[in-house]
Amino acid sequence: MRSLLTRVLATTLLLASLTGVQAQEREITIANEGGFPPFNMTAADGTLQGFDIDLGNAMCEIIKAKCNYVTNEWSGIIPALLAKKFDVIIGGMGITDERRKRVIFSEPYARTYSYFGVVEGKEFDISPETMKNKVIGIQQGTTNAAYVEKTYPGVEIRRYPSMDALISDLKAGRVDVVLGDIEPFLGKGDEKPKMVNIGDPVQVSEGIGMAFRPEDTALRDEFNAALQTLRDNGKWEELAKKWGPPIK
Repeated sequence: MRSLLTRVLATTLLLASLTGVQAQEREITIANEGGFPPFNMTAADGTLQGFDIDLGNAMCEIIKAKCNYVTNEWSGIIPALLAKKFDVIIGGMGITDERRKRVIFSEPYARTYSYFGVVEGKEFDISPETMKNKVIGIQQGTTNAAYVEKTYPGVEIRRYPSMDALISDLKAGRVDVVLGDIEPFLGKGDEKPKMVNIGDPVQVSEGIGMAFRPEDTALRDEFNAALQTLRDNGKWEELAKKWGPPIK
């Protein structure tokens, strides 16, 4: 009897120990582009920083998971998620019906606006007529791209793999105007040529959300609950003020 009891206790302790190890070892891999400030950007030392990173870390602490970050080229980020190269996209992704056909989204964790930007001194009044004569630059695979393609049919559009490449060609005069987040238009110090935004801000999505594989509803729900906790305790507001443009 004692021997049986001893074995039962040993087994129970072993299972408890294994359960504790498994809980400690839970890891989640988060992906973004690493080039979409202020949501995510790559620092000089190669580390990722931005609103997405800080918010992701705060949510991971709440759900008691160790979270790692990877970068992925934007136009291929949803296929990579579906191929299970990572677990969730927290990367300033706009929620759209088109994307809902492939992924499920969290509740919006931010809202933002896009702006048309030009090199200072080359401003113009935006209208369908003036845009007909302009070359518009967009980052491929984005909600900005979908907006431009729908709103300005027949206009010459040049597509770029990243905002950095897009802004570089704008400054070089290869495109006349770009549509993107406000951050690139703010300029850095005395950087020349300076960029400025023109026209009214444009809302190109229902909000910014975290994207998950369709079967990962439980993980989505965990992040939703963690996000609500951060809104309730003031942490979301603190991070939004730290990084700038994200709004509720």
